[in-house]
Amino acid sequence: MQTNINVMMVEDDPSVCRSFAECFQKLNGITLIKTTASVPEALIYVREQRPDAVILDLELHNGVGNGIGFLTSLHKMPASLRPYVLVNTNNSSQTTYDIVRALGAGFIMYKHQEGYSPEGVAEVLLAMSVLQQNGSSASSSRIAGSFSNGTPAQTQEEDNKELTRRICAALDSVCISPKAVGYRYLTEAIEIFVNEPVSNVSLIIGRRHGKTDASVERAMQNAISRAWVKTDIDMLLANYTAHIHSKKGIPTVTEFICYFANKIKNEL
Repeated sequence: MQTNINVMMVEDDPSVCRSFAECFQKLNGITLIKTTASVPEALIYVREQRPDAVILDLELHNGVGNGIGFLTSLHKMPASLRPYVLVNTNNSSQTTYDIVRALGAGFIMYKHQEGYSPEGVAEVLLAMSVLQQNGSSASSSRIAGSFSNGTPAQTQEEDNKELTRRICAALDSVCISPKAVGYRYLTEAIEIFVNEPVSNVSLIIGRRHGKTDASVERAMQNAISRAWVKTDIDMLLANYTAHIHSKKGIPTVTEFICYFANKIKNEL
């Protein structure tokens, strides 16, 4: 069953707000219900209207307050009131990213990264909504603890092997070929997302293997696309039950990774 995500945007550039409003009007499953350039107004809206997600600009030069202040105030609220926060920023400072993550931001998108668009932001929110509902901020230690079930003798190596086994079983269930270049990348990406979702998983994996993030993304999407073309539809429907937002009827890389990361976390 498809649900609708209600989104508030904290942004001081009217043209950016318009582009997101126009984009979201064309999409199913996501609605932009509020735009504001005022942090105090945004915090009041969070308390009174409970949006599902917030797209947050950090530097509100033409507004009131700033994104760090918003996150700081949000962090002090009861967890039940806090929406999912996707930071949408011109700032590329790793120190700033570390701060906003510590304050509870779930995802960071750099406005000048290759392929950036309102559609891409919407895709992330739609894909991450399932993880948000089930607690997306699990740390590596919590995941490891889920494997060990309190047994001290079980080593971290065994935990990692069990996680890899579960991921491979998930990929096998939808007939992702182990011979595909994207198979290994998908395995690593799902493992990263099980521990904690990140905004640049293709870049992280690319650095591990000496590849560009674009080539990693392409390899993962090709592996998914081939499976969806060649695999029996009943098998796909049985093993991949998430709503597919792509017009092609094939999960995007982000949707695919988030779905199986969440499924594995629930199994634990």
